Amino acid sequence: MADIAIKRKNRDTSGKRKIILEHAVQVFIKNGFASASMDEIAETSGVSKRTIYNHFQSKANLFQAIVADFIADRDRKRPIEYSKDISLEEQLRDFAAAELFLIDDPVRRGLSRLITSIFLMDLEFGEHIHGQYSPYQSLIQWLEAAKKHGQLDFLSSQLAARVFYGLVEGCITWSAMLSDGASLQGVDQILDELIEVFLSRYRKVR
Repeated sequence: MADIAIKRKNRDTSGKRKIILEHAVQVFIKNGFASASMDEIAETSGVSKRTIYNHFQSKANLFQAIVADFIADRDRKRPIEYSKDISLEEQLRDFAAAELFLIDDPVRRGLSRLITSIFLMDLEFGEHIHGQYSPYQSLIQWLEAAKKHGQLDFLSSQLAARVFYGLVEGCITWSAMLSDGASLQGVDQILDELIEVFLSRYRKVR
């Protein structure tokens, strides 16, 4: 019976945490980080402020949890391993699609804009958040595997990964955030072009 009670409590705690995070995103997007209050987050979430503080030590801690979940959702959409049976183009499209996930929905696009603005205004906070993640790691591992299989050639996998994400962000992400998604029309053609540009530089010549 004790085990059942503990499991039920854990489910309740997890459920409340999820509700708080979902409603906190709405408040942060609407008001910005500085103007968002824990009182409004509590009211919007339908929980007490004390309950919020039971889960998150501060507003900054709550925001960090939102960013962590946001990045985790993106990372789950990335391919895990290189496949010799799938074209390089298709696999790179999967990596690009994981980035597009951040801006192809109004709520996620609003959160992306908010995170970007906070990082630009508070460089120290941005460095603290960014330093907890390895945004290029999955692609770096994929690039190194593709090179090992004789498909790609480069001196630095980290540099190649930065180039790829630079193309995606420069051609698609920033435009989508500035145009509130309007620029995503015709995005497939842009993706084809930037992947061709990337592979023209790094595909191994046989």
